[in-house]
Amino acid sequence: MERVHAIGARKFASLRRDKQMFAFIVLMPAIQIILFGIAIGQTPYDLDFGVIDESDGALQGVETGLAASHALIIHEYDTVADARADIEEGALWGALLLTEEGQLELHLDNSNQQVSNTILIEVRNAMEAALAEQGASLPMEIADPVFGERDPSFIDFLAPGIITLVCFMFSTILTTIAFVGERYDGTLDRVFAAGTKPSEVLLGHMGAFSTILVGQVLVVIGIAVFAFDTPVNGNPILLFLLALMLGWAAMCLGLLISSKAKSEFQGVQLNMPILFTVLLLSGILWPVEALPEWIQPVSYALPTTWTAEAFRSIMIRGWGLESTVVLTAFVFDAVFAVVMLGIASRTLRVQE
Repeated sequence: MERVHAIGARKFASLRRDKQMFAFIVLMPAIQIILFGIAIGQTPYDLDFGVIDESDGALQGVETGLAASHALIIHEYDTVADARADIEEGALWGALLLTEEGQLELHLDNSNQQVSNTILIEVRNAMEAALAEQGASLPMEIADPVFGERDPSFIDFLAPGIITLVCFMFSTILTTIAFVGERYDGTLDRVFAAGTKPSEVLLGHMGAFSTILVGQVLVVIGIAVFAFDTPVNGNPILLFLLALMLGWAAMCLGLLISSKAKSEFQGVQLNMPILFTVLLLSGILWPVEALPEWIQPVSYALPTTWTAEAFRSIMIRGWGLESTVVLTAFVFDAVFAVVMLGIASRTLRVQE
């Protein structure tokens, strides 16, 4: 253990001396999650939308409700043809015809699904408000949800996934670059010459990076919760511990990659397909259930898939370790870390 502690202390000191690397480690996770929160998951607004009223005022309540929307900018038209012509020219995102028979006919530019979904929600809200003024309602009532908000925002779904991505990505990249550099500047050879075992070297590096990981996790979760008002209905300590476990699993993967890479550039190259796969297949941006069945086994082989779902279960559902989803994420991350660390240690022993 003395050797492990000495290696960890030396590595942490070298990271602190490298100002650029230390700034990258501390600032980049924060910048990334801020940019994700700002750019993704917000509701579109100031959408130009046309209304053609042929109902002689019978559906005036619907038009009034649309005019009160913060997402839509209403433009009145005399005919559907004029409104569709502006949609074709890109001047409108859609138009609503209020017919003489009291029907609603919606014309949309469906080139942007998020915009179209926003318009559909605003039209539905306007209809409900108009019916409520008349003492009526739609023939379907949506009860209060079991989990989550009545009108959830996409950021509530996205934030746990982004926390997963940031913790995994920076832990993997950091360990890969730092360890490869030591292998090829001769530092690692000198350490082995002193009789240090590969497992001790790997554990020492993990100890140094774990100190940084704690700060990264606190910053990422803090920004997600306080800057973007992401709910945490479960135990925040459990959320923090699971993020640490994922970070350790990612570090072990980074150590394995670095044991195979011949240079820092090659280490980055090996990281890119892994991180791209994690981004697309872990349920971070889109549910795993929407993926083709033949590729879902790949998703469930990734620790990020289990962690992202466990994060959502803790943050939105308020579940704890009694939940199979949360417990499985802890176990899977731990097993993944042990397997990756074991392979990396074996690889270094062969090279030694």
